[in-house]
Amino acid sequence: MLPQKPERYMTSKKNKIGLIIGSGDLAIYCVEKLVNLGHEIVVLRLPCSQIKIRRGIKKIDIRYEKIGEAFSYLKQNSISDIALIGYLERPVIDVLKASQKSQRILSKVVSTLNEGDGAIFAAVKKMLIDENFNMLKVQDLLPALTLPPGMLGSSFEEIIRTHEIERGISTFLDYANLDVGQSIVFQGGHCLGMETLTGTDEMIKAVVNYRKSNYGKSLSGGILIKGSKPKQILDIDTPVIGPNTIKLAHKAKLKGLVIESNKVILVNRDLIITLLESYNMFLFSTNFFKKNLQC
Repeated sequence: MLPQKPERYMTSKKNKIGLIIGSGDLAIYCVEKLVNLGHEIVVLRLPCSQIKIRRGIKKIDIRYEKIGEAFSYLKQNSISDIALIGYLERPVIDVLKASQKSQRILSKVVSTLNEGDGAIFAAVKKMLIDENFNMLKVQDLLPALTLPPGMLGSSFEEIIRTHEIERGISTFLDYANLDVGQSIVFQGGHCLGMETLTGTDEMIKAVVNYRKSNYGKSLSGGILIKGSKPKQILDIDTPVIGPNTIKLAHKAKLKGLVIESNKVILVNRDLIITLLESYNMFLFSTNFFKKNLQC
Protein backbone atom coordinates (compact mmCIF):
# COMPACT_ATOMS: atom_id res chain seq x y z
CA MET A 1 0.00 0.00 0.00
CA LEU A 2 1.06 3.57 -0.59
CA PRO A 3 2.12 5.76 2.32
CA GLN A 4 -0.35 8.46 3.27
CA LYS A 5 0.62 12.00 2.37
CA PRO A 6 -0.30 14.57 4.99
CA GLU A 7 -2.72 17.11 3.59
CA ARG A 8 -1.11 20.52 3.78
CA TYR A 9 -1.02 23.85 2.02
CA MET A 10 2.14 25.01 0.29
CA THR A 11 2.73 27.69 2.93
CA SER A 12 1.79 28.10 6.57
CA LYS A 13 0.32 31.51 5.80
CA LYS A 14 -3.40 31.55 5.07
CA ASN A 15 -3.23 33.25 1.67
CA LYS A 16 -6.06 34.78 -0.28
CA ILE A 17 -6.54 32.62 -3.37
CA GLY A 18 -8.43 33.17 -6.60
CA LEU A 19 -9.77 29.88 -7.95
CA ILE A 20 -10.72 29.92 -11.62
CA ILE A 21 -12.86 26.80 -11.96
CA GLY A 22 -14.23 24.71 -14.78
CA SER A 23 -16.37 21.62 -14.33
CA GLY A 24 -15.93 18.27 -12.56
CA ASP A 25 -15.49 16.77 -9.10
CA LEU A 26 -11.95 18.10 -8.65
CA ALA A 27 -13.12 21.72 -8.66
CA ILE A 28 -15.81 21.03 -6.05
CA TYR A 29 -13.38 19.09 -3.85
CA CYS A 30 -10.66 21.77 -3.95
CA VAL A 31 -13.04 24.62 -3.16
CA GLU A 32 -14.40 22.85 -0.09
CA LYS A 33 -11.01 21.57 1.09
CA LEU A 34 -9.30 24.99 0.89
CA VAL A 35 -12.18 26.67 2.72
CA ASN A 36 -12.03 23.98 5.43
CA LEU A 37 -8.28 24.60 5.77
CA GLY A 38 -9.03 28.22 6.58
CA HIS A 39 -8.05 29.95 3.34
CA GLU A 40 -9.95 32.94 2.04
CA ILE A 41 -10.91 32.20 -1.53
CA VAL A 42 -12.75 33.90 -4.35
CA VAL A 43 -14.21 31.57 -6.98
CA LEU A 44 -14.27 32.75 -10.58
CA ARG A 45 -16.66 30.42 -12.37
CA LEU A 46 -15.99 29.99 -16.10
CA PRO A 47 -18.83 29.74 -18.65
CA CYS A 48 -18.30 25.96 -18.95
CA SER A 49 -18.79 25.44 -15.20
CA GLN A 50 -22.15 24.29 -13.83
CA ILE A 51 -20.77 23.81 -10.32
CA LYS A 52 -22.89 25.18 -7.49
CA ILE A 53 -20.91 27.12 -4.89
CA ARG A 54 -22.41 27.11 -1.41
CA ARG A 55 -23.42 30.28 0.35
CA GLY A 56 -20.70 32.08 2.25
CA ILE A 57 -18.04 31.59 -0.46
CA LYS A 58 -17.32 34.61 -2.63
CA LYS A 59 -17.96 33.84 -6.29
CA ILE A 60 -18.04 35.62 -9.61
CA ASP A 61 -19.45 34.27 -12.87
CA ILE A 62 -17.06 35.50 -15.53
CA ARG A 63 -17.32 35.85 -19.28
CA TYR A 64 -14.15 35.74 -21.31
CA GLU A 65 -15.13 39.07 -22.87
CA LYS A 66 -15.00 40.64 -19.37
CA ILE A 67 -11.87 38.88 -18.08
CA GLY A 68 -10.08 42.22 -17.66
CA GLU A 69 -12.70 43.44 -15.22
CA ALA A 70 -12.51 40.15 -13.26
CA PHE A 71 -8.74 40.52 -12.95
CA SER A 72 -9.17 44.11 -11.76
CA TYR A 73 -11.52 42.87 -9.03
CA LEU A 74 -8.91 40.37 -7.81
CA LYS A 75 -6.19 43.01 -7.73
CA GLN A 76 -8.42 45.47 -5.87
CA ASN A 77 -8.97 42.79 -3.23
CA SER A 78 -5.22 42.03 -2.90
CA ILE A 79 -5.47 38.58 -4.50
CA SER A 80 -2.35 37.69 -6.45
CA ASP A 81 -2.34 33.87 -6.06
CA ILE A 82 -4.40 32.08 -8.71
CA ALA A 83 -5.11 28.43 -9.51
CA LEU A 84 -7.07 26.98 -12.45
CA ILE A 85 -8.98 23.88 -11.38
CA GLY A 86 -11.31 21.44 -13.07
CA TYR A 87 -12.10 20.45 -16.62
CA LEU A 88 -11.64 23.45 -18.92
CA GLU A 89 -13.35 23.45 -22.29
CA ARG A 90 -11.79 25.25 -25.22
CA PRO A 91 -13.03 28.83 -24.84
CA VAL A 92 -15.38 30.45 -27.31
CA ILE A 93 -14.46 34.13 -27.34
CA ASP A 94 -16.33 36.88 -29.16
CA VAL A 95 -13.52 39.41 -29.48
CA LEU A 96 -15.88 42.07 -30.88
CA LYS A 97 -17.89 42.00 -27.65
CA ALA A 98 -14.83 42.09 -25.39
CA SER A 99 -13.96 45.23 -23.46
CA GLN A 100 -10.84 47.06 -24.58
CA LYS A 101 -8.98 45.85 -21.49
CA SER A 102 -10.07 42.25 -22.13
CA GLN A 103 -9.10 42.40 -25.80
CA ARG A 104 -5.56 43.34 -24.83
CA ILE A 105 -5.34 40.55 -22.23
CA LEU A 106 -6.87 37.86 -24.44
CA SER A 107 -5.05 38.65 -27.69
CA LYS A 108 -2.33 36.00 -27.32
CA VAL A 109 -4.79 33.33 -26.16
CA VAL A 110 -7.13 33.90 -29.10
CA SER A 111 -4.27 33.35 -31.54
CA THR A 112 -3.71 29.79 -30.20
CA LEU A 113 -7.30 28.49 -30.25
CA ASN A 114 -6.72 26.37 -33.37
CA GLU A 115 -3.59 24.76 -31.91
CA GLY A 116 -3.08 21.90 -29.43
CA ASP A 117 -3.95 22.03 -25.74
CA GLY A 118 -0.32 22.66 -24.79
CA ALA A 119 -0.15 25.85 -26.85
CA ILE A 120 -3.46 27.16 -25.48
CA PHE A 121 -2.60 26.50 -21.84
CA ALA A 122 0.88 27.95 -22.30
CA ALA A 123 -0.74 31.15 -23.60
CA VAL A 124 -3.18 31.21 -20.67
CA LYS A 125 -0.30 30.81 -18.20
CA LYS A 126 1.67 33.62 -19.85
CA MET A 127 -1.44 35.82 -19.81
CA LEU A 128 -1.82 35.38 -16.04
CA ILE A 129 1.89 35.94 -15.36
CA ASP A 130 1.88 39.07 -17.53
CA GLU A 131 -0.99 40.35 -15.36
CA ASN A 132 1.27 39.86 -12.31
CA PHE A 133 -0.58 36.86 -10.88
CA ASN A 134 1.26 34.02 -9.14
CA MET A 135 0.26 30.68 -10.70
CA LEU A 136 -0.35 27.86 -8.21
CA LYS A 137 -0.61 24.18 -9.12
CA VAL A 138 -3.42 22.13 -7.61
CA GLN A 139 -0.86 19.55 -6.50
CA ASP A 140 1.04 22.29 -4.62
CA LEU A 141 -2.10 23.48 -2.88
CA LEU A 142 -3.15 19.95 -1.90
CA PRO A 143 -0.18 17.55 -2.30
CA ALA A 144 -2.14 14.59 -0.94
CA LEU A 145 -4.11 14.47 -4.20
CA THR A 146 -1.23 12.91 -6.16
CA LEU A 147 0.46 9.55 -5.57
CA PRO A 148 4.11 8.57 -5.09
CA PRO A 149 5.30 5.29 -6.67
CA GLY A 150 3.34 2.37 -5.23
CA MET A 151 0.18 0.33 -5.55
CA LEU A 152 -3.43 0.43 -4.39
CA GLY A 153 -5.96 -2.40 -4.60
CA SER A 154 -5.29 -5.98 -5.62
CA SER A 155 -2.14 -7.77 -6.84
CA PHE A 156 -0.91 -7.31 -10.41
CA GLU A 157 1.88 -9.90 -10.49
CA GLU A 158 0.39 -11.70 -13.51
CA ILE A 159 0.47 -8.53 -15.62
CA ILE A 160 4.02 -7.72 -14.46
CA ARG A 161 5.19 -11.13 -15.70
CA THR A 162 3.80 -10.48 -19.20
CA HIS A 163 5.50 -7.06 -19.46
CA GLU A 164 2.11 -5.62 -20.38
CA ILE A 165 2.66 -2.49 -18.30
CA GLU A 166 6.06 -1.67 -19.83
CA ARG A 167 4.69 -2.08 -23.35
CA GLY A 168 1.62 -0.05 -22.49
CA ILE A 169 3.65 2.82 -21.04
CA SER A 170 5.89 2.85 -24.12
CA THR A 171 2.81 3.05 -26.37
CA PHE A 172 1.29 5.78 -24.21
CA LEU A 173 4.46 7.90 -24.40
CA ASP A 174 4.43 7.67 -28.20
CA TYR A 175 0.79 8.80 -28.23
CA ALA A 176 1.39 11.55 -25.66
CA ASN A 177 3.91 13.16 -28.00
CA LEU A 178 1.01 13.99 -30.33
CA ASP A 179 -0.42 16.34 -27.64
CA VAL A 180 -3.95 14.92 -28.03
CA GLY A 181 -4.96 12.86 -25.00
CA GLN A 182 -3.77 11.82 -21.54
CA SER A 183 -4.66 8.13 -21.53
CA ILE A 184 -4.99 4.90 -23.48
CA VAL A 185 -6.51 1.47 -22.92
CA PHE A 186 -3.94 -1.21 -23.70
CA GLN A 187 -4.29 -4.99 -23.99
CA GLY A 188 -2.12 -7.69 -25.52
CA GLY A 189 0.11 -5.29 -27.41
CA HIS A 190 -2.83 -3.34 -28.87
CA CYS A 191 -4.58 -0.05 -28.09
CA LEU A 192 -8.30 -0.58 -27.50
CA GLY A 193 -8.82 3.12 -26.90
CA MET A 194 -7.05 6.46 -27.17
CA GLU A 195 -8.26 9.55 -25.35
CA THR A 196 -9.22 12.56 -27.47
CA LEU A 197 -10.77 15.94 -26.64
CA THR A 198 -13.82 14.20 -25.11
CA GLY A 199 -11.75 12.94 -22.15
CA THR A 200 -10.83 9.71 -20.38
CA ASP A 201 -14.32 8.61 -19.33
CA GLU A 202 -15.68 8.86 -22.88
CA MET A 203 -12.75 6.79 -24.16
CA ILE A 204 -13.52 4.06 -21.60
CA LYS A 205 -17.21 4.13 -22.59
CA ALA A 206 -16.13 3.40 -26.17
CA VAL A 207 -14.19 0.37 -24.88
CA VAL A 208 -17.31 -0.75 -22.97
CA ASN A 209 -19.27 -0.62 -26.24
CA TYR A 210 -16.52 -2.55 -28.01
CA ARG A 211 -16.72 -5.27 -25.36
CA LYS A 212 -20.42 -5.60 -26.19
CA SER A 213 -19.75 -6.09 -29.92
CA ASN A 214 -19.27 -9.43 -31.65
CA TYR A 215 -15.54 -8.70 -31.87
CA GLY A 216 -14.99 -7.81 -28.24
CA LYS A 217 -17.63 -9.60 -26.19
CA SER A 218 -15.37 -12.55 -25.40
CA LEU A 219 -12.46 -10.35 -24.31
CA SER A 220 -11.58 -9.17 -20.81
CA GLY A 221 -8.47 -7.72 -19.23
CA GLY A 222 -6.30 -4.84 -20.28
CA ILE A 223 -5.18 -1.74 -18.44
CA LEU A 224 -5.89 1.97 -18.45
CA ILE A 225 -2.70 4.04 -18.64
CA LYS A 226 -2.87 7.73 -17.74
CA GLY A 227 -0.16 10.34 -17.47
CA SER A 228 1.03 13.73 -18.62
CA LYS A 229 1.96 14.86 -22.13
CA PRO A 230 5.40 16.35 -22.87
CA LYS A 231 3.93 19.76 -23.67
CA GLN A 232 1.36 19.67 -20.87
CA ILE A 233 1.13 22.76 -18.66
CA LEU A 234 0.61 21.07 -15.29
CA ASP A 235 -0.05 24.40 -13.58
CA ILE A 236 -3.37 24.42 -15.41
CA ASP A 237 -4.03 21.08 -17.07
CA THR A 238 -3.50 18.24 -14.59
CA PRO A 239 -4.50 14.61 -15.36
CA VAL A 240 -7.31 13.48 -13.06
CA ILE A 241 -9.09 10.24 -12.20
CA GLY A 242 -12.00 9.78 -9.84
CA PRO A 243 -14.42 7.09 -8.64
CA ASN A 244 -16.38 7.21 -11.90
CA THR A 245 -13.19 6.36 -13.82
CA ILE A 246 -12.78 3.22 -11.69
CA LYS A 247 -16.44 2.25 -12.18
CA LEU A 248 -16.15 2.62 -15.95
CA ALA A 249 -12.85 0.70 -16.03
CA HIS A 250 -14.57 -2.17 -14.20
CA LYS A 251 -17.47 -2.03 -16.65
CA ALA A 252 -14.92 -2.24 -19.48
CA LYS A 253 -13.52 -5.42 -17.84
CA LEU A 254 -10.08 -3.90 -17.26
CA LYS A 255 -7.71 -5.45 -14.71
CA GLY A 256 -6.39 -2.15 -13.42
CA LEU A 257 -4.96 1.30 -13.97
CA VAL A 258 -1.39 2.54 -14.33
CA ILE A 259 -0.73 6.22 -13.60
CA GLU A 260 2.33 8.46 -13.70
CA SER A 261 3.59 9.01 -10.15
CA ASN A 262 3.20 12.52 -8.70
CA LYS A 263 1.52 13.73 -11.91
CA VAL A 264 -2.05 12.36 -11.79
CA ILE A 265 -4.61 13.64 -9.29
CA LEU A 266 -6.98 11.27 -7.48
CA VAL A 267 -10.31 12.74 -6.42
CA ASN A 268 -11.81 10.97 -3.38
CA ARG A 269 -8.97 8.52 -2.78
CA ASP A 270 -10.82 6.62 -0.03
CA LEU A 271 -13.71 5.76 -2.34
CA ILE A 272 -11.28 4.84 -5.13
CA ILE A 273 -9.54 2.36 -2.79
CA THR A 274 -12.88 0.87 -1.76
CA LEU A 275 -13.91 0.40 -5.40
CA LEU A 276 -10.57 -1.15 -6.38
CA GLU A 277 -10.82 -3.70 -3.59
CA SER A 278 -14.47 -4.41 -4.38
CA TYR A 279 -13.72 -4.99 -8.09
CA ASN A 280 -10.43 -6.86 -7.44
CA MET A 281 -8.58 -4.27 -9.52
CA PHE A 282 -5.24 -2.54 -9.01
CA LEU A 283 -3.97 1.02 -9.37
CA PHE A 284 -0.22 1.17 -9.95
CA SER A 285 1.66 4.48 -9.70
CA THR A 286 5.11 4.58 -11.29
CA ASN A 287 7.70 6.78 -12.97
CA PHE A 288 7.01 6.44 -16.70
CA PHE A 289 10.59 7.28 -17.64
CA LYS A 290 12.44 4.62 -15.59
CA LYS A 291 13.44 1.41 -17.34
CA ASN A 292 12.54 -0.75 -14.36
CA LEU A 293 9.06 -0.40 -12.91
CA GLN A 294 9.20 1.52 -9.64
CA CYS A 295 6.89 0.39 -6.88
